[in-house]
Amino acid sequence: MAKKQLTLEEKIQNALVPEEEQPFKVPENWCWARLGSVGSIILGQYPKREDATDDDTFIPVISGVAELDDNSITIKKYTKTATKVSQTGDLVISMKNNIGKSVIADKEYCLGRGVAAFRSDCVDISYARHLLSNFKDYLYENATGSTTHQIAGKVLQNMPIPFPPLGEQKRIVSVLESLCADLDRARELVEAVLAGTEIRKRSIINGGVTGKLTAFWRKIKGISRDSWCTRPLDSPDIHESFGKWLKQSQCVGNHSENMQDLQVNVPTLSEQQEIASMIRNLLVKENTVITNCQNVLSSIENIKKSILDRAFRGELGTNDPAEECTLNLLKEELQNQ
Repeated sequence: MAKKQLTLEEKIQNALVPEEEQPFKVPENWCWARLGSVGSIILGQYPKREDATDDDTFIPVISGVAELDDNSITIKKYTKTATKVSQTGDLVISMKNNIGKSVIADKEYCLGRGVAAFRSDCVDISYARHLLSNFKDYLYENATGSTTHQIAGKVLQNMPIPFPPLGEQKRIVSVLESLCADLDRARELVEAVLAGTEIRKRSIINGGVTGKLTAFWRKIKGISRDSWCTRPLDSPDIHESFGKWLKQSQCVGNHSENMQDLQVNVPTLSEQQEIASMIRNLLVKENTVITNCQNVLSSIENIKKSILDRAFRGELGTNDPAEECTLNLLKEELQNQ
């Protein structure tokens, strides 16, 4: 039996999100619509095994999220005959594991079952990408699987989205990409500081047990570096607190197999205690730096989330109320489907 053809009014009713299901209010010339009603969703399907090839002159295959980088696609497989295909400019979306991760296609790809593609004439693809990033909660709430999460095509089809005029979509993208680029640069700088944590800690400990940290202290005290002498690692002349740092240093770490017989160069007991105190205080400061960096990273993510939330509520100050209501744009799109 042939599937019943819906009238335009029925299509509109199915496309619009009922008011009680709308997550929040949007400007008057926007509307809430289902993602599948404002574009086409192409669900992936694995090509035939016998068509697989390593020859990169054939069609590249995206099997799943593993091929989706942050802003590019890494290809490992090719096929002689494509099943479902994405075009240049389509949004390729992960349907499994990291659900909702997406990349804009730079050319034609064969889509495996782990991905889908979104294509539209009335939705800016970069706007759609930001949408999916911001509304991942919806995707995960409707996912199946306990260890490996995945969503069905129907979930993507029915996903409610705030749908502004096309011009406003482009303005939102412009603001988001500018602000998010600044935040991403800030995050990279903070992450670089965190990445150097272990190196700095090792440097503090090694600087202590080799006497670099106490060079000025010795000068004030009128103590010569010649006061250092060689002792076995288990010598009673080595203060417990100094010995603890010594065992964590490169001086001992490189000879960990012969620690009992190891001879080490150590200062006077008073300098050992000063070194242990300096190391302890510097590591406390280093831990404070780490905590502050982690707090900054958390703040950056909160700021980014706040900006995205405001963007999709029409609160960036970019919306033009004089632009035609997207309900008319939706009607045109549905007429062409």
